[in-house]
Amino acid sequence: MEYRYKLGFLGAGNMAKAIANGIIKSNILKADEVVMSDPFVTGNVAGIKVINDNKVIFNDCEYVLLAVKPQIFNQIVDELKETKVKNVISIMAGVKMAKIKNILPNAQVIRIMPNLPASVGAGMAGIAKDNNASKEANEFTKAIFDSVGKAIFVNESDLDAVTAISGSGPAYVYYFIQSMIKGGIKNGLSEEAAKELTLQTFVGAVEMVKHSNDDLDTMIDRVCSKGGTTIQAIDTFRSYDLDDKIIEGIDKCRIRSEELSK
Repeated sequence: MEYRYKLGFLGAGNMAKAIANGIIKSNILKADEVVMSDPFVTGNVAGIKVINDNKVIFNDCEYVLLAVKPQIFNQIVDELKETKVKNVISIMAGVKMAKIKNILPNAQVIRIMPNLPASVGAGMAGIAKDNNASKEANEFTKAIFDSVGKAIFVNESDLDAVTAISGSGPAYVYYFIQSMIKGGIKNGLSEEAAKELTLQTFVGAVEMVKHSNDDLDTMIDRVCSKGGTTIQAIDTFRSYDLDDKIIEGIDKCRIRSEELSK
């Protein structure tokens, strides 16, 4: 079957715009191979035409990327039942493949959990593939999300855990960054200096973890010295069982994700 477009977006919100920009900048597709439908956005996104016609997305696109809130998707279900879509990529939170396939029974469905840093090209996404999806569909989907950061394949049953780690994880990191900046200010630094010192410390620490063969306990110990400065902070964190509290928070986030997907 011939399609007018390779990819169609249902929704042109912030995440959709970030993905669209990544696709065009990475030369995965040309702007005229993509179309977006959104009643609240006019003009174009990264040179991609934005229309207000969902039927074009579902009938004239080889791949459809669902980038709307679940309640919006539920509102347009009736107009989708007779459409011809064969390949669906969904970033709708909490909407399982089975529900989408119940509405679009002829489609293979690939479900994604992206995160907000995709907006600056540094996202992390978990991809749950349909067992019936073609190799081409899986590779195309991964290329899309690699264009705005990095993507890995997981089981759909793991997506709640992915939500708790990378989906919600940026907020945890922001929280720790904020606390470090506050600590710097309390100890006499200007806000500007505390922020710059903190942000670059995070960047450097992440790079070291990525390039080191040592485990994290060893890396922590290398910064600490007995009777030195760093160990005072680490011992304080440990005295409050901070690692257990972080794990508990991640558990609660996963449980809530499971509840919302039922």
